Amino acid sequence: MTATVTQLFDQQQSLAEVSEVSPQGKALSVIINHIRYDVALQAAHVSCCKVGSQVVVLHSEQGVIVTALLAAPEQSPAAHISNEAGHIIIAAEQSVSLQTAKGSIEVFADGTIVLEGEDITANSQQDLTLAGWPIRLN
Repeated sequence: MTATVTQLFDQQQSLAEVSEVSPQGKALSVIINHIRYDVALQAAHVSCCKVGSQVVVLHSEQGVIVTALLAAPEQSPAAHISNEAGHIIIAAEQSVSLQTAKGSIEVFADGTIVLEGEDITANSQQDLTLAGWPIRLN
């Protein structure tokens, strides 16, 4: 899909407030100068939105395009994620967490790793090595 950007507002880019979101967090409509606009597209890199989120939008022939989600004043900047020749690195000073409704993995700066879940499975076609002292089972 191609989009031709046309000037609708005083500036090519405008700030808008999200007024409606999908269950997945995609912006469905925004408010600009007290007028509601349907969102035609949302850039793939834009994080999940909430009603009231501030976003940067462009207007095209297809409609409003959400191009960025602004951080709330209390939010930290986004995490640093890099791709080193196919090796994805998520860097943090204190810890990194992956969480779902029923499980999590957390890696702390001191080297502690915590796995939590209803069922944790380890599969290996070679040796499975556990090193440490002591190793506690149940």
